[in-house]
Amino acid sequence: MAKKDEHHGGAWKVAYADFVTAMMALFIVLWIIAPEPNDVKVVYDDAVSEEEGPPPDPIQGGQPGEKTTPGSKDAEGKGMRSASDKKKNLEQIGDELLKMLNIPEIETEKPVDVKVMNQSLKVTLFDRAKKPFFEKNSAKLTEWGEFVLKSLAYVANKHGMSLLLDGHTATVTKAAVFAEYGPWELSADRAAASRRRLLSHEMKPDQIIKISGYADTRPLDGSAVTAPENQRLTVHMGVK
Repeated sequence: MAKKDEHHGGAWKVAYADFVTAMMALFIVLWIIAPEPNDVKVVYDDAVSEEEGPPPDPIQGGQPGEKTTPGSKDAEGKGMRSASDKKKNLEQIGDELLKMLNIPEIETEKPVDVKVMNQSLKVTLFDRAKKPFFEKNSAKLTEWGEFVLKSLAYVANKHGMSLLLDGHTATVTKAAVFAEYGPWELSADRAAASRRRLLSHEMKPDQIIKISGYADTRPLDGSAVTAPENQRLTVHMGVK
């Protein structure tokens, strides 16, 4: 009889140990899959369109408490005005940035190009031979690059904008590509270095949504893959 009681007394310990083990495994799995706060995504492929920009706030039709249907003339008119105002606002921000950079209109190879897209401002920062943005084959910024990013941070903070940073390179000969460090690594490192510099100018980490390195997979339209103008950093700026 004593042996039978002893057997039953040990069974609960085994069951409890199994329960504790299962709970520990569950917590480990949840910890692994939990996203990190302010996580910055670094992309090494070309799965995301370069035309993608930070999504703007949705256009709200009507005032709080006012009912409007998506197909009504009132909602359509307000949507058109909102879209027009947003485009005008982006144009003004682009002009403000160009004035700060003091780029002559007559300059043939402009180091900066600004275009208003559907949802964002696309700023292309070229790594020109006469006005380099980075030191050669390096992610280290030049004095000009430092000045541009400082101006960019000022404008982004002033207007409450969020950013995407895309690094690009031109195609180089195989002899110039090292197995350990090539265009993929360089383009991603340049985007990352630019992010760090923007943060040093009081931009908040959550203002920079994503940084990407595309190597030479996205040459500019109409340009050869080896063209120098493909050495660039593209910044998509959208209102948060």
